[in-house]
Amino acid sequence: MDVAVKKWTWEDIKDFPESAGRTEIVDGELIVSPVASAKHQRVSTLLGARIAPFVVGRDLGEFFSCPVHLILDEHVNYEPDLSFFAKGRLRDLRVAAIHGAPDLILEVISKSNRQHDTETKFLDYERYGVREYWLVDRYARWIEVWYLERGKYRLLGRFGAGERVVTRVLEGLELDPAQVF
Repeated sequence: MDVAVKKWTWEDIKDFPESAGRTEIVDGELIVSPVASAKHQRVSTLLGARIAPFVVGRDLGEFFSCPVHLILDEHVNYEPDLSFFAKGRLRDLRVAAIHGAPDLILEVISKSNRQHDTETKFLDYERYGVREYWLVDRYARWIEVWYLERGKYRLLGRFGAGERVVTRVLEGLELDPAQVF
């Protein structure tokens, strides 16, 4: 007997009630993750507190310091920890979900989602054209910055305490990973 497998889309989940976790779609598969830990949220908050003033003060675009629904394709939807859209790239903030790839995504790695962030999301963000992807490892206390070049991610560097994060998308940003760990 054949088993029917439903491929989920944003239309299927857009009216779900608010949940205690993250709701994402990966190649049509619905993934529901628990809410991030307090330590995870603290790192995310500290990153946002340092990046948001830089973006707003220079009128660079829209920075989201909390997860927003991001639709990369009908069957690929994510809720990144933090994201940035350069000025003029974000069409409408009144919608429930944002369509298209941001210029920058930052994911704070948790033990339970390490593979999801470092492999699955990495490949999808690369495939859908996210210009820069930061992997923030709160356990090892480093930030990896990946930059899209000719359709493939290239490592710009892995930055630890006492170093300045190098970024092409937010050039001029002064951020020492010690400020967020």
